[in-house]
Amino acid sequence: MDGVIDSEHDLSIGKSGYVTGLVKAKNVVLSGVFEGKMICESIDILSTGKLIGELVCSDFVVETGGKFIGQSHEMTEGGMVVSLPETFKQLAKTAVDSLSIESEMDADTKPVNKHKKEELGVESSR
Repeated sequence: MDGVIDSEHDLSIGKSGYVTGLVKAKNVVLSGVFEGKMICESIDILSTGKLIGELVCSDFVVETGGKFIGQSHEMTEGGMVVSLPETFKQLAKTAVDSLSIESEMDADTKPVNKHKKEELGVESSR
């Protein structure tokens, strides 16, 4: 999956999951691969998990075998809560525009569902 996930719930990226882009969630469990910028309250990078990029969170744990390659920042810097609503809006618009272009191209041939949850190994819980 490539794009933006903006959730107030927990997020789990399974072993076969590969997500690139921008993610904002409450608590994250990472067994697969994430590449991009992630904002969360806490993250557990499990032994098969790999995070490449920028992480903004309060607490994070990397199990033996798990990989973290990049930068991390605390959820609060200088007493201010880090918030990126404009970034999310812009990335979401870009993602929607991109999907619209793909849909127009696919309409000429046949309907294509490129983003099945089972194939991504990505789950969001409430």
